[in-house]
Amino acid sequence: MLFLAGGEPIRLQCAFIDTPEIEAINDYIADQPGPVEPDELPEPDDNSGAMGVGAGATDSKSLDPYFDEAAHAIVITQQGSTSMIQRRFSIGYNRAGRLMDQLQMAGIVGEAQGSKPRDVLITDEASLNALLAQIHSN
Repeated sequence: MLFLAGGEPIRLQCAFIDTPEIEAINDYIADQPGPVEPDELPEPDDNSGAMGVGAGATDSKSLDPYFDEAAHAIVITQQGSTSMIQRRFSIGYNRAGRLMDQLQMAGIVGEAQGSKPRDVLITDEASLNALLAQIHSN
């Protein structure tokens, strides 16, 4: 937009709205009726998607697609490491970390211990297969 204010035209980046026009818009908005009742925000769900401790609390629908494969890899190697999951499945650190959290909630690996690998709580594949069957049946 070009605005001519006496001498040379001035280039404006946005539309020019004069003060009386702004006041008229504000008056129009102020004259609008407000809501009859206040709008209430919905309450968050009690089940915020966080999984509880133990195998029964893991929802198989929210598990990562690599969950079963990662569980088998960890039990076979007896090494509960996020970096091992990253390398084996070619995924990023965040996804591998979420996978480890899911494995912990399912009772397959123990708590994080800083930079050390997590303890593997399942010692054999038969126990793992029984646990996975229980998780997927829920």
